[in-house]
Amino acid sequence: MLDKFIEVFQGLDSAYGEYFLEGSKDNRTGKEKGRATTKRAPLTKELFQQHLNGQINLGVIPIREDNTCYWGCIDVDKYDLDFKQLLATIRQKGYPLVPYRSKSGGIHLFLHVLTPIPASDMIEKLGVLATDLGLSSCEIFPKQRQIKVHKNDLGNWLNIPYQQAARTTRYALNDNGTGITINDWFSWVQQYRLDSETFYAIQVHNQDITEEGFDQYPPCLQALIRNGCEGGYRNNALTAFATLAKKKSPDGWQKEVWDRNDQFKDPLPKHEVQGLIKQYEKKDYAYKCSDLPMKNHCNAELCKTLKFGIDTAAYVPKVDSFQRLKTSPPIYYLTIEKKTIELSGKQCNQQQLFAEALFDQADIVWQKLKDREFRQFLMTLKTMQQDIEGYDEESEAQEEFKDMMIQFTQETQQADNASQIEADMWYLYDDKVVFKYKTFERFIRKTNKTVKKFELINFLKKNGAIKKEYFDKIKTKNIWYCPKFVEPIIERSNNIFTKKKAEFDEPPAQ
Repeated sequence: MLDKFIEVFQGLDSAYGEYFLEGSKDNRTGKEKGRATTKRAPLTKELFQQHLNGQINLGVIPIREDNTCYWGCIDVDKYDLDFKQLLATIRQKGYPLVPYRSKSGGIHLFLHVLTPIPASDMIEKLGVLATDLGLSSCEIFPKQRQIKVHKNDLGNWLNIPYQQAARTTRYALNDNGTGITINDWFSWVQQYRLDSETFYAIQVHNQDITEEGFDQYPPCLQALIRNGCEGGYRNNALTAFATLAKKKSPDGWQKEVWDRNDQFKDPLPKHEVQGLIKQYEKKDYAYKCSDLPMKNHCNAELCKTLKFGIDTAAYVPKVDSFQRLKTSPPIYYLTIEKKTIELSGKQCNQQQLFAEALFDQADIVWQKLKDREFRQFLMTLKTMQQDIEGYDEESEAQEEFKDMMIQFTQETQQADNASQIEADMWYLYDDKVVFKYKTFERFIRKTNKTVKKFELINFLKKNGAIKKEYFDKIKTKNIWYCPKFVEPIIERSNNIFTKKKAEFDEPPAQ
């Protein structure tokens, strides 16, 4: 069973998460309180076994190093939902989502695949399903479309089910809402694991809707037309439909508002509809994306690309996660719109630098916030922050210095005698590389024009380079001594390449 469990829930193999419970619950969210941490270490078979034994709470990062995944998940932490009704709706719509109870009593809706799917495609597919199901405010895993493991950009993890499998409360659910034991789980989940063709064939069904331009409506309004308007929010919904009607047809839009109201199961009174139309005749109104029921079906990232969607200027990018790599100084990884950017503390705290980083690294145009609002935004990021552990900064820095010195000796001319050091060369003396500071500085500035002198000197000293003085008969000068690192041996390929003539070079047949 262990091997089958790993097969289904496999993810990034070079890092994982752990959650340490405190034994209490958050009064606001209902989630169990605890400390979450990301560890830069191999995801081993032993860790999966410890999770099933109940020794640890294991979190797996779904996005792998090649930016593909074997699963995705909609993390439904709305505890006031009728989960049985939700499961019935999922099966009625034919969505192959697999429900599991979460550690906090919520529900995780997994989509399992048999062969790895690009993480970006998994995000898009789950986003469409969440929008239709009214779960747009829920987190979707994977949270990143791409990661860069070599830069410690590791992605976000999710607690997997069946912790302490023998007595777990985190089990898969049958369609009737009852739990499935670990012994029965694999044979049951197999019916929902998809090949790539079936995965890409999943879609929201709009066949019965013949409205012209329907696919260019905001996703929330598409969902309301498909599924009907939810009870007490008819007024909000009709307001959004009025905005849509004016965007589609600035003249004669009033009739569409009346028609939309008639389509409600319980239409609004005529005087309320007339009052709304009078308001809209005086001025135009934007969509109110934060109002229910639109909020539950919102997909703003998609909406801003549609003909009748929200205005780009009104779009606020969604923050998915915020992580801190505990270097000195720390490095921060912000995932926003499913794209990850690397930030320093200074870039986080100065809004102009923050906006430039988003523009350069993620092609996102940041709408400037007022100072107070930006401070509140930063405080929100801090509450989301997760630390990445297991990173050996000293070892990483030493390796970086070693590679840099090897490159320096390869790209800078070696001197035949010590006097040639003055001609921007390096000299090998007693297994030490001897050079002038200016020679090294010129080499560094080829790739980093902004580096400061004191930073370079500290970098040399920190990694074992020693500055010495000598007298050349005229004045005292400084030179640097650094160990000569052994260059890596790269084996030559045994492949023999032969050049073939192109077809048009072949002589014509006689």
